[in-house]
Amino acid sequence: MQIFKHELKKLLCSPSLLVFLALCIGFNVFLILVDYFDDYSDYVGDVSRTTGFTLGTEFDGNLANLPHDEYRDWLQSDTQGAEDIFDGYTTDYIAEKYIARLGLTGRMAEAMRDKYAKLQTSVDDKAATDESLSLYFASATYSMHRDLFSGVLFRITIQMALLASLAMLLSIGYEHTSNTALVVYATKTGRRITHHKLLASVTTGFIAMAVLTSITLAVYFSVNDFGNIWGSSISSLFNYFRDFDSTARPFVTWQNHTVLTYLLSTLGISALLTLCFALMAYCIGTWLKNSYMGFLIFILINAALFASAYMLPSGSPPQFAVTLSPMWLWVLQPVWFSDGGISVLWANFETLGVAVSLALLTGFGIFSTIMFRKRDVL
Repeated sequence: MQIFKHELKKLLCSPSLLVFLALCIGFNVFLILVDYFDDYSDYVGDVSRTTGFTLGTEFDGNLANLPHDEYRDWLQSDTQGAEDIFDGYTTDYIAEKYIARLGLTGRMAEAMRDKYAKLQTSVDDKAATDESLSLYFASATYSMHRDLFSGVLFRITIQMALLASLAMLLSIGYEHTSNTALVVYATKTGRRITHHKLLASVTTGFIAMAVLTSITLAVYFSVNDFGNIWGSSISSLFNYFRDFDSTARPFVTWQNHTVLTYLLSTLGISALLTLCFALMAYCIGTWLKNSYMGFLIFILINAALFASAYMLPSGSPPQFAVTLSPMWLWVLQPVWFSDGGISVLWANFETLGVAVSLALLTGFGIFSTIMFRKRDVL
């Protein structure tokens, strides 16, 4: 435990990590203060405390009783006569469009059809409960949803992945950097010190994630009034998914998510994805003595994973499989908990991808640790 505490203290006091964290916070706050404000969405969030978030007769009455102004008329125009978009909505056409676009045949085509057959079940459940009759941010929903989940949280995830990975590589390579490897590895703990370094680095990553996320979101929600919007369905009739051909369709999630549960679920997957990147860095660090060279290799591996999806044959099993890698899970973060679009073959791909990545990286981490213990120090 004492070794873990010392390793943790070294990381938490590391100037490079603290500077990187400060730069990330400053960058996020700057973008929020410059770009993330909309008068109409702020109005919707404010009046939602009075009107509620479930569209219908009661909502219309509450809205009509509010003082007359431009934004109230705008919101009335958005919401009056709203109908459940999931009534009679079918998803099989999406599968057929993707199959034709990718040229899928045989089992691959059936797998795509199976995904959207499962999605139809979710659509039917949402239709039965009128889930789409939810306010969210009315006609400002798409931009607000994009700004938070495709902007703010998207950046937080990659920032934390980089910070956790850098912390891991700095910790694993510390002995070689400071020329103390011969002394440390000759002690009673010896090369088992990597266990303490792994735990300290992961802990540092999660602490930094908590700080970065808390400050960034605190600033974002102080600028943008979400009012009573937290209970709105993420699959509101005002939210939509823009496909590869620029057509728009309802944003359908596998489960019934409110804005709050969707936010918390996204943060949960982001934390697990951060762990995946940290484990990847651990594996690299046990094979390389130079931390900065290891960070360069880390970047190159993820760049190769990103590029491979475009280089592999279109619609091939390897191309779909690479979307389960940590790098592509981050790229696809804006469509987590939905069908994922043309790049994804499996339901709940973000959960499946994180589970597969953690299993593979844990296995390779164990192998790397064993080989590290056998390798010459110099």
